[in-house]
Amino acid sequence: MPATMAQGTIQGYCVGEPWNQKAVLSGIGISVVTDYEVWKNNPEKVFGVTAAWAAKNPKTHLAVIKALIRAGKWLDASPENRKEACKILSMPQYVGADYPVIANSMTGTWEYFPGDTRAVPDFNVFFRYNATYPYYSDCIWFLTQMRRWGQISEAKPDAWYEETAKKVYRPDIYLAAAAALVKEGKLTAAEVPKTDGYKPATADFIDGIEFDAHKPNAYIGKFTIGLKD
Repeated sequence: MPATMAQGTIQGYCVGEPWNQKAVLSGIGISVVTDYEVWKNNPEKVFGVTAAWAAKNPKTHLAVIKALIRAGKWLDASPENRKEACKILSMPQYVGADYPVIANSMTGTWEYFPGDTRAVPDFNVFFRYNATYPYYSDCIWFLTQMRRWGQISEAKPDAWYEETAKKVYRPDIYLAAAAALVKEGKLTAAEVPKTDGYKPATADFIDGIEFDAHKPNAYIGKFTIGLKD
């Protein structure tokens, strides 16, 4: 995308890191807003597998989740670990972007345009705030947006949103992986979330509209734009 914008084919883009900071540091663009400003502590990247693969490879599935939890904890453990991760990611066989480009956001800062660098310690979070836990409420928010914009073509009752979330998000598998890590001494019991899978209602969005995952249709109804049930 930075190369395409540099050629003048596009005038802007919405993308994950490090390609925002690549445009800024290359002098071809500015950063308008971060997703943290759109939705504070929003869920973003996901590890997903098919139900068939999970059923066929339960031990591998559990092992990968254990590895992801450990990696997230390591990344959030210290600034030095973040810097080490940036060195690894900058290798050509991985992301391949230059170290300064990757480090701009990974080490707690954000450069909106040259000379405007701000501290954004929570821009990238991998373990803190239970970032690795698959909350049903996050899934339900995405489903409400799919309904608003027509990807879900028919109105659904509130119960459908919860039922669908529970088919896709699997905290039971996550908790099995976390329990194994606790037993191995690689995670403490206090680091394992105690939750029913729902975050408290929040208005930490750019539009200030409160989202309560227990009332998805009421949330959809608060918007003036989009499908109405």
